[in-house]
Amino acid sequence: MGSINGIFNTSDNFDDLIEEKLDSLDMWIKKIEKSNKPYHIQPTLYNDIRKYVEQAFLYDFNLVIEEFQFYQQITPKMQTDLIQNTRVFKEFERSFNHFFEECERGFTNELIISMYCRIYTPGKTVISYKSNVKEMYFIRQGLVEVYNNENDELPTRKECPILYLPKYSYFGDYQILKNLKSNLLFKTLAQSPDDKRSKSNESMPDIIFMCISKEVLNELCELFPQTADNIKRRSLERRKRFMQQKNTNSKSY
Repeated sequence: MGSINGIFNTSDNFDDLIEEKLDSLDMWIKKIEKSNKPYHIQPTLYNDIRKYVEQAFLYDFNLVIEEFQFYQQITPKMQTDLIQNTRVFKEFERSFNHFFEECERGFTNELIISMYCRIYTPGKTVISYKSNVKEMYFIRQGLVEVYNNENDELPTRKECPILYLPKYSYFGDYQILKNLKSNLLFKTLAQSPDDKRSKSNESMPDIIFMCISKEVLNELCELFPQTADNIKRRSLERRKRFMQQKNTNSKSY
């Protein structure tokens, strides 16, 4: 029997999976066009669809696992090998090692394969002030502004964010783990803090999050109580830092 490492230890194999899905997409679009003659799908729409499908496989980890239907049937060691040797999973775990460093291996595996992608345009509210938080967010691309409350980000107030959360930060953890309504407002960055983009009319890129639902996170905490204790302790430490940053000059950390 071959090693699972031999299947998942090169980026080529994962890229081949994406290409296979994109080829299937091409066939699907051709069938639509054939049944809809004389009309055709515009090239811009086709490119948007293709980009969306490609991003789904690059970022929606739960979709990737669906392509490997036997994941839940293989041994825990094989599951770990799969996570640690598949490019898209490995890069994510490495980028957010500051979150996973005190997590049990089983918790890490199950959390990663349950994640999905959320893409926000600049200037959009992610978590409203005093709202129930339903997802935990890991920032894959872009910046997030944090405000004291919903009034601070109004143009008439011209308040600065209390802090910026950069790429590879995460948030929503202590609100879920302690079942608290958000005492802060989280919003995708509308313009660069130094205003260079606004002066050059350069548009800000979309902000990409990897998310885990409140239900799944709580279920995993029940299954892995030691990890739950660790991340709850750290989430309270983070909350304390957030509160210390209130009403001070904005900064990134």
